Amino acid sequence: MNLLKKEPLIIKIRANETEVISTFLRVFLANERLTDKQLEVTTALVTEYAEYVTNGVVEPYASTLLFATDTRKKICKNLSISAAHLNNTFNALTEKNILAREDKRYAINPSILPSVRLTFEFTVVNAK
Repeated sequence: MNLLKKEPLIIKIRANETEVISTFLRVFLANERLTDKQLEVTTALVTEYAEYVTNGVVEPYASTLLFATDTRKKICKNLSISAAHLNNTFNALTEKNILAREDKRYAINPSILPSVRLTFEFTVVNAK
């Protein structure tokens, strides 16, 4: 008996941009076991980054804007956290490879940026 069906299961998520990004990250980064605040900060960063890129900003300028003081203050205010809390969260996200840090500058890991479709392929391995 095969437990898994062969037909794809499609779960459609329809929401505003921030909710879609949050849901995508919650699923995509499930193995990272992010705290709620880490997920909120990651969602805020990806949402800001998406806005910059949509408006035509390219790297390395998008990352420079993303981690600029004004953006950090905005994220702190929107999430009701202190600057110290944000910096601690950045350190935790760096350890989980969600953020990268080079020469005291942060960058977002491009592999976590959402896509329209996320596909899982499960394989059951029978251990005997």
